[in-house]
Amino acid sequence: MRELIVGVDLGGTNAKTAVVTRDRRILAKDSRPSQAESGPEAVMRAMVDSIDAALKQAGASRSDVLAAWFGAPGPMNWQTGIVYSPPNLPGWKDVPLAAEMQKRLGFPCFVDNDANVACYGEFWLGAGQGADSIVLLTLGTGVGGGIVVFGQLLRGIDGTAGEIGHLKVMRDGRMCGCGCRGCLEAYGSVTGMVRTAIQGINEGRQTRLIQMAGGDVTKITGKMISQALAAGDEFARWVMNETATWLGLGISSLVNLLNPEKVILSGGMIAAGEALFDPIRATVMANSFEVPARRAQILPAGLGADSGVIGAAGVALARYEG
Repeated sequence: MRELIVGVDLGGTNAKTAVVTRDRRILAKDSRPSQAESGPEAVMRAMVDSIDAALKQAGASRSDVLAAWFGAPGPMNWQTGIVYSPPNLPGWKDVPLAAEMQKRLGFPCFVDNDANVACYGEFWLGAGQGADSIVLLTLGTGVGGGIVVFGQLLRGIDGTAGEIGHLKVMRDGRMCGCGCRGCLEAYGSVTGMVRTAIQGINEGRQTRLIQMAGGDVTKITGKMISQALAAGDEFARWVMNETATWLGLGISSLVNLLNPEKVILSGGMIAAGEALFDPIRATVMANSFEVPARRAQILPAGLGADSGVIGAAGVALARYEG
């Protein structure tokens, strides 16, 4: 009897796999390079190898698998399983990923946005456990997001719901990578944080970041800002506070719109701890309705780098149990 679920988190660097039972036990995990630079065929071979390795580790075979769910970078159509042209997967253009993987593996395969499955992972087994409605923000080079409402992923009619990084927070603001201006991502991501730092330095602010970057402010990184903050650099603290305030403004809109029980932050930026979370929480309280603001817990992710792969398995299981 087919009782196992496979979750796969496909990224530009690695493909991660988890084998999960129907009672939520994680039997095995595998991670290996996704071979993204070699194109779709190489990536799919890497995922098949990863799945087979995880199943072997679990003492199982493909015949034991009920279904697999793949979290992949967008844009995509989650209903048809077609991945269009993700920027960090070179050579991908309208790849029917679900159908191709099902052909290779012999069991049902489905595809969803990677931020959506990460959100579901936190809802299912992470910091969102026990809540009916949560919002997840992934804070990295960009700002991704996912939304669960009453236990269901909010996808939208075209599958594009949950693009939290492209909430508008400033009229005629910074240019965003999406081609529009004033997006939250242009201010609240690592990229946005670096832009804030460079702008401040160009306006005459003094900071050890200048020396850390060898005098070339274009070489400033998010890691440098974190290191300067840890060393007590007041400008770095100001940059973090500005970034957190922008994130708090975006989250306040989500709190008023969705009334979630939990807002979960994931990604490398959360390593800043309370230097990030305190101003976010203060900004949300100051800019949201009192009742939903007090309701919404703003928390770090509980699953770390595994939220995507575990969430992919959880979404697959929900499809069959729902």
